[in-house]
Amino acid sequence: MDFQWLLHECSDPYVLERLFYFERYAWLSLAQGMCAVISLEGQIEDVNTHWDKVTCYTREDLQGSYLIEYIHFDDRERVLAELQKLITSDIGSTSFSFRFQCKRSKEKRLNWNVIFSPDHNAYFCTATDASSSFPDSTQLAYRDVLTGLNNRLALEEQLPTFLAEAADTGADLALFFIDLDGFKKVNDTLGHKAGDTLLVRAARRMRAVVGEQGAIFRLGGDEFIVMLPHCKNRGVAAALAGQLVDRLRTSYALDGEQVKTGASLGIAAYPHDAHTPETLLDCADKAMYQVKARGKNNFAFYEDVVTAERTD
Repeated sequence: MDFQWLLHECSDPYVLERLFYFERYAWLSLAQGMCAVISLEGQIEDVNTHWDKVTCYTREDLQGSYLIEYIHFDDRERVLAELQKLITSDIGSTSFSFRFQCKRSKEKRLNWNVIFSPDHNAYFCTATDASSSFPDSTQLAYRDVLTGLNNRLALEEQLPTFLAEAADTGADLALFFIDLDGFKKVNDTLGHKAGDTLLVRAARRMRAVVGEQGAIFRLGGDEFIVMLPHCKNRGVAAALAGQLVDRLRTSYALDGEQVKTGASLGIAAYPHDAHTPETLLDCADKAMYQVKARGKNNFAFYEDVVTAERTD
């Protein structure tokens, strides 16, 4: 459905409202898993009937309530920040997980894929039970719906395991934090569809470069993580980082135009820079932002960033 044409050509607000309603209804009815439409204020406007089996809440229970009521207290700030980022940073879609408070004081970890629709002024969400015993459901829970990469939930569960294995074997591990440069401009000028296409192609390029050397995760938006276990030395990490930067700054053909973006990449090493998943991610994130501050389209090691700060 061409929403932009409708918005410009149709002058009857009631007709537009009904068109949006029927499209939303069709999406909810045909979906095979848990789906929800949530307003910008966080109110659950509508859900399908699949929630009852997983959360024990009926459609009537959830409609009109607020999402924050079901988010575990310790997860609320992070989830709300992810939703807000969809609007303020113009990234279009994201994925995250949190502990959902079900009926009878039970909680389940649900993996969410969320798209913000400016036409509907609402979030369109799908949720998967990460604790499901069904193999297909479990696989979907750890997969980013747009790019097919591992998602944030997969990173949260796999990174501690990788660090534990590195500690047992005495191996080093390198973690890359990647942020695409110029992605917002693509969304602003060519629209969210072009932005999503760019993300899919960027993910494909990363796969081609990394191959079997490591694992790639999409955090959400235009942020990615590459985990490189058994990294023999700094030179190996630098070589791979250079290849990623070079590949990601090659232009894309989108909507008949040649679009140039880039990538800022921060590298942190275990055990040299950090010993826990949280601090390792934080170190790589800080290194990535230093790259952005110095002109983007490059990579930096956290160790060098700290050394530079000490000498300034």
